[in-house]
Order: sequence, then C-alpha cells, then structure tokens
Amino acid sequence: MTMQPAPETVGSALSAVLTHVTTLVRKELQLAKAEMGDQISRAAVGISLMVLAVVMLLIALNVLAGAAVAGLVAAGLTPAWASVAVAAAFLLLMLIAGLRGRAMLKTVKLVPSDTVGALANDFETLKESFHDA
Repeated sequence: MTMQPAPETVGSALSAVLTHVTTLVRKELQLAKAEMGDQISRAAVGISLMVLAVVMLLIALNVLAGAAVAGLVAAGLTPAWASVAVAAAFLLLMLIAGLRGRAMLKTVKLVPSDTVGALANDFETLKESFHDA
C-alpha cells in the first residue's frame, strides 16, 4: 500500500517552487540589467570618442582646404604652412581619439555572459531537482 501525500502539501510545495523560481528569474534579470549597463556605458564612451575623432577630422580637412587655397593664392607660403601645421595638430588629435575609441569599443561585450551562465546553471539545477523527485 503506497501512501499519497496530502493535497495541501503538494500544493504548498508547488507554490514554494514557483515562488523560488519567480524570485530567481527576477534576480537574474536584475543582474543582466546591471551587467548590460556597464557594457553600454563603455560603448557610449567609445562612440563619443569616435564622434570626437570625426569632428576633428572635419576641422582638419577644412583647415587643409584653407591651406591649399592660401598656398595657391599666395606665393609666399607662410600662411599656408601655418594652416598645415594647425591641420597636422588636428589630425594627430583625431588619430589619438579615434584609436582610443576603437580600443574601447573592442573590449565591449553586449551579451551579459555572467547572467547567461548563471541562468543556464539555474535551469540545469531545476531540471535535476524535477528528475530526482
């Protein structure tokens, strides 16, 4: 003769399991949001530096264009060489900012790998607990 558990016990056990699973999923989602927030912040800084590099490039091209015009108009190349020096400085700054921004973007991971791994472990544990029961 096998004993069957009381319905209240099964119902309360299922309720407890569902409560724990809901709490676990909620906490994992909070962890994913925090992890993604860090990555998005790093991406935002990297993108900002890339935008800065583009702005500096446009300024440098404008100065270079002015230098070319000044070089063609004036035969005494002093104003043009001054313009070229300013453009070269902007190009150097653009290069530094662009390389720094690119380096920052290379380190950004937009997948919350810690949270994904934790969720996989949680579901594996749940699966094992249901198979053991």
